[in-house]
Amino acid sequence: MLRFVRARCGFTLIELLVVIGIIGLLIALLLPAVQASRESARRAECANHLKQIGLAFLNYADLYKQLPPASTSPVDEGVWSYAFDPAAHLHSWAGLILPFVEEDSLHGTIDFNASSLAPANRQAAAAIVSLYRCPSYMGAEYSQGDKYRDLSEQLAIRNYVALGATDIGTLWGPDPQGKRNPDGTIYYQSATRLRDVTDGLSHTLVIAETREQEVAVWIDGTGAAAVARPFSSNEVPSYAVVGVTSLNYEPYYEWGDAIDSVDCRFGPSSMHPGMVGHLAGDGSVRFVSDTIEVKLYSALVTRAGDEVMDAAR
Repeated sequence: MLRFVRARCGFTLIELLVVIGIIGLLIALLLPAVQASRESARRAECANHLKQIGLAFLNYADLYKQLPPASTSPVDEGVWSYAFDPAAHLHSWAGLILPFVEEDSLHGTIDFNASSLAPANRQAAAAIVSLYRCPSYMGAEYSQGDKYRDLSEQLAIRNYVALGATDIGTLWGPDPQGKRNPDGTIYYQSATRLRDVTDGLSHTLVIAETREQEVAVWIDGTGAAAVARPFSSNEVPSYAVVGVTSLNYEPYYEWGDAIDSVDCRFGPSSMHPGMVGHLAGDGSVRFVSDTIEVKLYSALVTRAGDEVMDAAR
């Protein structure tokens, strides 16, 4: 008598657990590679944004014979003074170069004879300019700063900031003639010509990424320039923290006076792991490690420091 044995179908619990474990292990191995690939693509897109800004700067300089200033107003005028002096223009480099980044229509809506923060410019200020946003940035779209939110809850921010000086003391400080003379390239009311960058355009960093979410309104010049070294009220006259760069340093600037200042959590910074995208004066882009030596980074920010440094390091 023949007996037919029914073939067993399916998996035992142990086999199922083994398969699940293998799949989980494969996912764990592949996920970092996928994330790294996506970040690489985002970093490439960010570099393209910086290149377009660099080209806009060169075209602006060709037309106006100078690079755009960080702000059309002095360094001591900002969002805190708007209520007292609405006539302070406060227009930033990001607004001035709009025609050179194919944003002519947006540029045409801005009243440059009024403050960048005036009601007449609020609609323009609410526009999110994709070129000014790093694809790796995961923060707020509009400023979270109290002084900005008191004006409007929709003041769009940028992820790129000008490099105006090596430290806050230099950005603030007057020369013997009483005029401000920061050692960077793009600062408040600057009128830097390309030939003024005697360190060489390829050896001078003019723009850095920033992850700041409060003092980074793209239309406003208040915080449109940053420095190579973070602020310390104890280090007069440089007002710079000793031994570190501003790259991903927190807090970058903390004055604590709510009347005539605004705090800034981040200066040059990014959400790219361990590095920050920078634009050089010649339009080239490089990603700088946030562990770069202070002396080297400061030298790369100056326009005419005559430092003998290897800019490729």
